[in-house]
Order: sequence, then C-alpha cells, then structure tokens
Amino acid sequence: MSAIAERAKAALRGAIPRSLLVRRLPGAAAANAVLLTFDDGPHPEVTPAVLDRLAAHRARAVFFIVGKRIRRAPHLLDRIQREGHVIGNHSLLHRAGYVRAENGRTPTFTEYYRDCVRCQAVLERRAGRRPTLFRPPGGRLTPTSVVVPKLIGLSCMTWSIEVQDWAFRSAEQAQAGARRLIDGIQPRDIVLLHDDNRFVVDLLDAALPALTAKGFDLASGIETVGSEQG
Repeated sequence: MSAIAERAKAALRGAIPRSLLVRRLPGAAAANAVLLTFDDGPHPEVTPAVLDRLAAHRARAVFFIVGKRIRRAPHLLDRIQREGHVIGNHSLLHRAGYVRAENGRTPTFTEYYRDCVRCQAVLERRAGRRPTLFRPPGGRLTPTSVVVPKLIGLSCMTWSIEVQDWAFRSAEQAQAGARRLIDGIQPRDIVLLHDDNRFVVDLLDAALPALTAKGFDLASGIETVGSEQG
C-alpha cells in the first residue's frame, strides 16, 4: 500500500468515533495485554494447529469467521468457543468487492447489510451464540462497513499491528514476520493474523513464547472489547 493510501486510511480511522470502531484494547485492559485475532477461517488443518499453539501458551483470541467457510470445518466452531476464544462475524461471502472495487463496482449498502445479517444468522445457528464483534473483510473502512455492523448490534474491530501473514509463502517469511511482530508490538495492541495460511503456525511457534517471555498478557484482553456473547 502506498504512503498516501496509508495516510488516507489512518485519517479515516481517526475520523470514526470510538463508539463505532475498536482498533486498540481500551484502558480497562491490563497494561501488558495484547489481543490476537484471526481472520478468514475456519480451515480444517490450520485452525486446529493454531488452537493447539494458543492452548500451549494460555492465549485467548478472536476468530473472525467467514460464514461460507464453516462447512469445510463446522466442528471447529465448538472447539474455538470451548477453549475460551470468541467468534466474530467476518461476512458470509467475503467477496473481493468487499475489500476493493471489483470491476469498478463495490457492493451496495443493502447487499453488504444482507450478507452480514446472513453470516450472523449462520454463526448463531452453528455456534449457538450470537457474535458481538465484526471485522470488515480486508479491514476496509467505508461508511457502509462501519454503519452496517452498528445496525445489527455488532462492534466493528480492526487492528493496530499486522505483519501481512496472509502473504507468507515460506517458513522463512513466517520467521521474519514473527521477528517484526515481536519487535513492534506494544501494550494494548490488537494483532491481525489469518488462520487460513499454514505458515501462520510457524509465526506462532516463534512469536508466542517470545511474547510470553516479554511479559505480555495474551489472555485477558478478550474480556475488554465487548466480546461477551449472549
């Protein structure tokens, strides 16, 4: 992303009231807390490996689920919740047009709304609980992607640090990403990761013990972001 685009995105984030957007853990979080979040699952092989690593380090995370992908690993929704993690809404279809204009067209407000409502219904039916968190596909912030979750009772969450793990194509890239994360993370950061790329497991193998050794709290932040599910 160009520097101009980054500045424009930061300006947009800054113009959105905190009541509509969660980007960092609130002041109520422990001073050393950080929150791991995973997008684009569930994945039948990667998500269980991610859960294994989180359990080994007593970390709790938010998993932003793509509704149409549930059918490839429906049993994982139960495991995610049973192990103390939270499920969030990441749209039903995750179409390319939700992330950037596809063929010059972006979804209408009604299309986006219906998609998110359908994902909410699928998650509530399959997981037995109603999610309260939403992440726009690609983190794309528009009036539609900010207002729609508010209308259906969801808090919109983005992130404050990422290492572009979705693009990893080797263990070496994952190791480099882990080092960037370890060096760059700050208290109350919300971390963007993806549990549909097998190399995120290599990142976690390097990053989780290092973050724990540095004294970061990888568990309690989840309780401070409006993630209670009813």
